[in-house]
Amino acid sequence: MKQITLPLVGFIACLIIKISSGWPTVNENNINVVSLNIDNANTGQNIPSTMHGAILETNINRDDDGGLYAELIYNRAFQEKGGSLDGWSSFGQGSIALNTSQPLSSALPVHLRYSLIENSTSPSGFRNGGFYGINIQVQNYTASFFYRSLGEAYVAGGQLSIGFSNSTGQMTYGLSTINVSIIPADNWFHFSFTIPVFNNTSSVKNVFFVEFPPGSKGDFEFNLVSCFPPTYKDRVNGARRDIAQAFADLKPGYVRLPGGNDLEGHTILERFIWNNTIDLLENRPGRRGTWTGYNTEGFGLIELLTFVEDIGAIPVLAVYAGYSLDGKAVPQDELQPYINEVINELDFLTASASNNSMGALRERLGRSEPFDIKYVEIGNEDFFAASSYSYRWPAFYNVLSQRYPNITFIATTTKSISSPPAVDDHDYQVPLFFIQNFRRYENIPRPSPKVLVGEFSVINDDDSQINNPFGAGRLDYPSIKSAVAESVYRIGFERNSDVIIGGCYAPVLQNIFNTQWTPNLIVFNDSSVVKSTSYLAQKMFGQNLGNIILNSTATNSSFTHQSVEKGQEGDGKLGNLYFVATKRTNDSMLILKLVNADQNDIYIRVQVQGTTLCCEGFMEILTAGPGVDPTTVQNTMVNPNAASIVRRPFWSVGGAFSITIPSWSIMVVTLPI
Repeated sequence: MKQITLPLVGFIACLIIKISSGWPTVNENNINVVSLNIDNANTGQNIPSTMHGAILETNINRDDDGGLYAELIYNRAFQEKGGSLDGWSSFGQGSIALNTSQPLSSALPVHLRYSLIENSTSPSGFRNGGFYGINIQVQNYTASFFYRSLGEAYVAGGQLSIGFSNSTGQMTYGLSTINVSIIPADNWFHFSFTIPVFNNTSSVKNVFFVEFPPGSKGDFEFNLVSCFPPTYKDRVNGARRDIAQAFADLKPGYVRLPGGNDLEGHTILERFIWNNTIDLLENRPGRRGTWTGYNTEGFGLIELLTFVEDIGAIPVLAVYAGYSLDGKAVPQDELQPYINEVINELDFLTASASNNSMGALRERLGRSEPFDIKYVEIGNEDFFAASSYSYRWPAFYNVLSQRYPNITFIATTTKSISSPPAVDDHDYQVPLFFIQNFRRYENIPRPSPKVLVGEFSVINDDDSQINNPFGAGRLDYPSIKSAVAESVYRIGFERNSDVIIGGCYAPVLQNIFNTQWTPNLIVFNDSSVVKSTSYLAQKMFGQNLGNIILNSTATNSSFTHQSVEKGQEGDGKLGNLYFVATKRTNDSMLILKLVNADQNDIYIRVQVQGTTLCCEGFMEILTAGPGVDPTTVQNTMVNPNAASIVRRPFWSVGGAFSITIPSWSIMVVTLPI
């Protein structure tokens, strides 16, 4: 095994045996001196910009409909529960029912019929309470619907009122009127209009309403009733601003989409069918949600990829590979139509609009430039279906790799195939697993397939459950302990960037009112967003990403630098201290990531070689606090700021400085060099 021989001058770390309140006072006569050496020289190993990513699996935990997708109206096309009025109610002197005669489109075959008594004498209409409420603020909302009147139906004065009120209708917060008198009877017509809101409300127990004036009568029909607040980057049919901003603040290098299990669907017929998600909203049929409710796929393929661009990431696109969650796989001799489906999808996304019919379709739908697709994952978690993946993978890969030579194709298992270009690893475990597997990716042979760690997280803080992490003790929210363990694993990703494409915590988004999986990175309700401890840890890593690895080794008094071998104690870790030193070359910035998985604080004195600068640096720290059990500190809906990142300056003189790493903590140090 090759030795790393480095000069003895360097980075000195000192273990503090006791935990003190506040920032500890160090008595250097009573400490164990540990030397940690960083050499300001390129190892030749570059870190890809995709290193710390995110997954956006549609449907889970109501993360798109009712979450990232900014649509406020629940069951806007009456598709929930196989066709229902769930979420809708009437008021005044009318009633609501479902109707299927002369539908708006084949994709949306059910609509709402509102029937008024003859010569109504009071304002009447229907309401929608949104996804578990509607957050109303002073701003303009964009609303729309398809409308038609039937036969001799009559709207008094020709004006409908549309707006927001409290749940009883006694307080109106915003209002707009539209003239429907010019629309011929029995014809669908699309209305789009603005609702200005002039009063804030602290409650989300609000409704969207459509109101007919007294004296109106007859039957009226509505479909695709929609309302949006201002969206992220002001995109039409776009993302909810606060959730999108939380996503963007992670600075993910990539976003893996659209799943996950939602790619596969319950059955082959209910899989993610890309071309059902790209047309006008009235032509998107949606499908039964894999995780919950009905998936409108209003936030479809184009919206998903545009959002990824808007937050500065690249997509890792998962494509359906002939297996669904009911355990059925497409037979080998019937795969070609599904392969053709993927070819059309990739042509739609990447081909020129001038000489490719799919590219031309993309342009007609408003996107002239191709999307930048570098990674495509064939299937999802096919270790559950390895026997059929043995024929499905080569059937897809052999065709696609020839047609798209500039795309890296990722397999989802190597159980039944050999030597794919890349493979996707998934790990849901206890903290001890991630700490013990710090060197996992150092120990795989080179050359080997690249690795995307497409899903990983601590789901149980009880290390005794390592053989059954899905059992007793499942976390509701990430803790400081779980964030520390995940950060140890992330350091391992960076140190092995020759083989690691990137890694991402999963899942990311959770609507607190409709949850199928815990824990999650970001938790939200209608009005607020909670950033978990795991979110804060990943944010520290994502916002501070170097592009080259620097040599770094640690020693104590029992052995010398010359005895530190690559992949052994002292290289990347010493005891319960884990570290990686990198450099961001565009601004000559040292980025030192340190994780303390010990119950004691660790004191380090640093001498960075190759620099004589005297300058200000910064440290960011995430910790439970002195003497606090790290499993007990969680950011929750009740206590969203139990943990936060603390940022502090320090001075380096001639490349030397001293810092303390608190027990069970994550620290990122940045310093010009």
